[in-house]
Amino acid sequence: MRLSQSMSLAPGLMLGGLLLAGCSGLKSAAPPEQRYVLRMPVVTEGAPAGGVPQVAATLQLLPPTAEPGLDTSRIALTQPGNRLDYYAGGRWSGSLVAITESLLAQSLRASGRFAQVSTDAAGMGADFVLAVTLRRFEAAYDVVGGVPTAQLHWACTLSSRREHRQIAAFDVTTAMPAQANRLGSVVAALEQAAQAAATQLVDRAAVLAAAALATEAGAAARK
Repeated sequence: MRLSQSMSLAPGLMLGGLLLAGCSGLKSAAPPEQRYVLRMPVVTEGAPAGGVPQVAATLQLLPPTAEPGLDTSRIALTQPGNRLDYYAGGRWSGSLVAITESLLAQSLRASGRFAQVSTDAAGMGADFVLAVTLRRFEAAYDVVGGVPTAQLHWACTLSSRREHRQIAAFDVTTAMPAQANRLGSVVAALEQAAQAAATQLVDRAAVLAAAALATEAGAAARK
């Protein structure tokens, strides 16, 4: 992840120096906009840790959806009174939906919990389907100008394609305080929150899928 040089945060758009910058020889004094990515820690793909089962089944991750205001490449923040705003001087490397999908696909595959994980039409024959909606992913300020906390909330649904039914709906929430009111620190906290949430999601999906397979096997044995 590219953490920018320390920059003081000022929510909203940087307007100073931008007007007519290319028309009359004026140059902006604003620093160049930084681009950030979300990544999981480096892990050995296909080597699951103990405590959560491996599932002898395939999984399709549907493209995530997002609440209004989050399906953007801008880095969101909330201020007292539930006011939504965005940081100046930095963006995600793509839309939040796109980078979340990439993070989740990477996490699911690296975990080794499922036999195969797909994210496109090739996964239409997968045993299970995972849908994720982004409810929150922003830096939340309790006090204007204070140090924010990264807040994340994913609403998730796991379904069985073979049985044509929803297995479970569950929420994943994480919170990670930033170390300082600077964009680099805020992005680091958001990444840590996303990493923790992805780990929770993978483990929960694997446990639910394994339980569903066991139920199906038990039902088949009683016939």
